[in-house]
Amino acid sequence: MSEKKKQLSRREFLKGAAGAAGVAAIGMLAGCGSKDPAPGEGGEKIYTPGTYTASAQGMESAVTVTIKVDETKILEAAVDTAGETEGLGKPVGEKMAQEILEKQSIEVDTVSGATVTSKAAKAALEDCIAQAKGIDVSLLRSEGGQEAQGAADWLGTAPEIKDSDVAKTYDTEVLVIGAGTAGVFAACAAVEEGAKTILIEKFGEDYGGSGIRDTIAAIGSKQQIENKDNPDKFDVMTEMYRQSNGYGDQRLYKVWADESGETVDWYAERMAEAGFRFLHEVDDHSHAVRYPIYDVGHSIQFSDLGEDYEGKTARVLKDYAKNLGLEVHYDTALVELIKEGGKVTGIYAKTGDGYVRYNASKGVIVCTGGYSLNMDMMKALQPESAKMININYSYPGSQGDGIKACLWAGAAMDESHAGMFFDRGGIRPDQVGCDHGDGILFWMGSQPFLKVDLEGKRFTNESGCYDHILHDAFNLPGMTYAMVWDADYIKDMERFDSHGCSRMFPHANGAEAVWPLEFNEGVFMPMYREQGYVVKADTIEELAEKLGLPVEQFKATVDRYNELYDMQKDEDFGKEPYRLSQLRTAPFEGIRMSGGYFICTLDGIKIDTNMNALDTEGKPIEGLYVAGDCSGGYFDASYPNLLAGAAAGRSVTFGRRAGRLAAKR
Repeated sequence: MSEKKKQLSRREFLKGAAGAAGVAAIGMLAGCGSKDPAPGEGGEKIYTPGTYTASAQGMESAVTVTIKVDETKILEAAVDTAGETEGLGKPVGEKMAQEILEKQSIEVDTVSGATVTSKAAKAALEDCIAQAKGIDVSLLRSEGGQEAQGAADWLGTAPEIKDSDVAKTYDTEVLVIGAGTAGVFAACAAVEEGAKTILIEKFGEDYGGSGIRDTIAAIGSKQQIENKDNPDKFDVMTEMYRQSNGYGDQRLYKVWADESGETVDWYAERMAEAGFRFLHEVDDHSHAVRYPIYDVGHSIQFSDLGEDYEGKTARVLKDYAKNLGLEVHYDTALVELIKEGGKVTGIYAKTGDGYVRYNASKGVIVCTGGYSLNMDMMKALQPESAKMININYSYPGSQGDGIKACLWAGAAMDESHAGMFFDRGGIRPDQVGCDHGDGILFWMGSQPFLKVDLEGKRFTNESGCYDHILHDAFNLPGMTYAMVWDADYIKDMERFDSHGCSRMFPHANGAEAVWPLEFNEGVFMPMYREQGYVVKADTIEELAEKLGLPVEQFKATVDRYNELYDMQKDEDFGKEPYRLSQLRTAPFEGIRMSGGYFICTLDGIKIDTNMNALDTEGKPIEGLYVAGDCSGGYFDASYPNLLAGAAAGRSVTFGRRAGRLAAKR
């Protein structure tokens, strides 16, 4: 395989299942629903004749809708999904275009298996119709409007499913809901214990929650011990507790610290059986740092996976579990938990053939992920996070379905909330804020280069947790700042020796970087330069002009930063000396940034150390287990990314524990 193909394949992996950030709720546009007159009915003049176009972010690309209207109806419609997933999103365009003409409204059906693409098409269509009607959609999406009302009622009421509605019933001992990171580990553990186990997944095998997250954090793995780089568990637990502002449950931290090493060892063995390396990441600790760094991360080595890497690690585990008796049912979505006599005994689910019932005599394990694609929940539970979303790369299915089902069954949810954001949201040099829908994933954004506000002034220590600068940016107009570097930036990044997924060079023990330098330089930087996101200049003054910064003030800031570099002491914000850089060698480059790369939410249903969901009185709900991003008690406000893989480490460890305990019930 050529190096170019490797890079492009890797790019698609890291794009993952890109969510439709900021897609407006459908059906809110007054007068744009089913009440619009169909062709020949009434003939009211509702449109300004013309052609209108709008786009919204789909799964892997912008979905563009174009309509042509006369005064009374839509004459032509086109939905461009050419950049969407082959076999899933791409076919949506023709089908939805036909429906637009037939229904003459935005009330077109969401295409099964391509929900994100469908919603993007609906959002773009809504904008087109608004343009044609002369309606300002932004007014309908502002605080206090119809969307805000939807956010306030994000939970809704439990559906009422009757056994008479059920087309088929399955009996099992353990039922695992969601074939993502936590769910696959839970299912494997349950069948290893000899329990009859069924794993259900909302999407098909090649889509949705069919992957294992990377990197995975652990303490006490065989590799950590062999590498003589096994962090003290109480040091790590203390850092997690501190970063959760004390909201994190230390009992849960201790379960992770005590059991994660064994979990990672088990996973490494399964990967080795398939010919894949899963390696501990060892970094250089010779430099003093202001933010504690512990080598807890373990990552799959992507060079081993080949070009068809998507879902490959998950398939290894599912095949392993199938050989032990696991059943996997795809295209099966949780609708409601069944609770009898205070115990959860099964679920109702929706399939293409209608409702089905699952009876689980030992337990139901909910591993459905968070709610990062449910903007009603986001705006109601963590509105500050909703404002920070530049690009939403959540896994499909992250709609909060499992959380809502547990709440309907009497469980309690965290009262403090968290999302995983990385400071990698790039915007155009003439833009302010991250809500214009065309941000980019700028991986270099987490590197500790000089960052300045729109007045050209430095405002922070650029070296720290990825999302801290995003929180700090709430103090800036439009949450917008610029990052700048000079021609020696690659040498600078190597010296910065960054930790976790921001790193672009191999780790000290040779473990691969998640986003290697060759990938960044061979694919992304040339693209962003060509697209105009990254600007280049021969002088500092020219760079200021291209970034829209006050020239004299920015020049003074750069001079001061060069002075701090020469002193090897940051007297202004205390950044570590080895992470200072200078701006003296042309060409100079920079980018405006606002908001972040959003991956998932991290709060959820309260659980005890047995992974049982807790009710509002703090008592375990028998038969109901929760693991992964839909579980709670672990994070608050921020994600401790300097503990690489902390979220996935929780997911695999707690998923495995839940599977074992449910099987033994």
